[in-house]
Amino acid sequence: MPCRMNNRLFFVVNPAAGNGKAKKLWPEVQSSLQSKGWLFDFVETTCKGDGIRIAREAAAKNYKCYLSIGGDGTYHEMINGLMQAGLSTPPTTFLLPVGTGNDFVRQHKIPKWGDAWLQMLERFQTKSHNLGFLSYVGDHQKETRYFINVAGLFYDGYIVRAVTLRKKPIRSSVQYLILILKFLFRYRPPKGRISWPGGQMEGAYYTANIGICRYSGGGMCFVPHANPFGDGFAVTVSKKMHPIRVLLSTPYFYNGKVARHGKITCLETERILIEPTGEEEILVEADGEYLGKAPCELILKKKGFLLVC
Repeated sequence: MPCRMNNRLFFVVNPAAGNGKAKKLWPEVQSSLQSKGWLFDFVETTCKGDGIRIAREAAAKNYKCYLSIGGDGTYHEMINGLMQAGLSTPPTTFLLPVGTGNDFVRQHKIPKWGDAWLQMLERFQTKSHNLGFLSYVGDHQKETRYFINVAGLFYDGYIVRAVTLRKKPIRSSVQYLILILKFLFRYRPPKGRISWPGGQMEGAYYTANIGICRYSGGGMCFVPHANPFGDGFAVTVSKKMHPIRVLLSTPYFYNGKVARHGKITCLETERILIEPTGEEEILVEADGEYLGKAPCELILKKKGFLLVC
């Protein structure tokens, strides 16, 4: 088994994940792993973004297998830390889903804690997984970020920023959907230009999703044509719609049939640039994390890391 041969696993543990469930579960996980002979080290996160620093420092110590305990956000941070470390070979990773956002594990059918999860770790079958790299405008300067699932602009960025500013945590995908609908009538779709090799479109847009995996937003499927082991991003762009029509279109966002919608365009590409053409800001999120504003360029990094799945 690769991890045992290389001696140790390393865990990035988010004790706040799942509204505190991770903190309660972690002692049981440790005990079970120890009883099965696994050697491991771990560090717990203490604030948002801390997983990036922890993973970057762990990579410098040359661990060969990295795991996160939390939601998609914790795994997102861990991957970013590993990428920032500049490893000579793609890192091998795994995750134990405990958070409220688990769209990445839905794609890969990674089980929650229990015998099935332990068996998946024991088998240790890996696949080379694609990775996204994007640049955007952060606090008045250009910044970059890696993502492993789906990046969203326009309304996606708007709603994730609104959620980030909330004092109360989101406790379920149903609550998240309610917030999406609540803010819908306040939103004014900005104008933008979307460019990719061989094509360009310009206008006012409701949303744009650039996917490596299929699911985001607690089970929504804006990019049903996504393939995390394929040759390009799956891109879905929705033109400006009246809020009532957006509400009536909600089933399309879950049933994988967005390409049949008259206001939606689907395409595949390895690179895409989204720029504002009006005065309104185009906001950017990736893997459910609010980042900043466009201009935003997204580039596919094929086989960026290994995933146990």
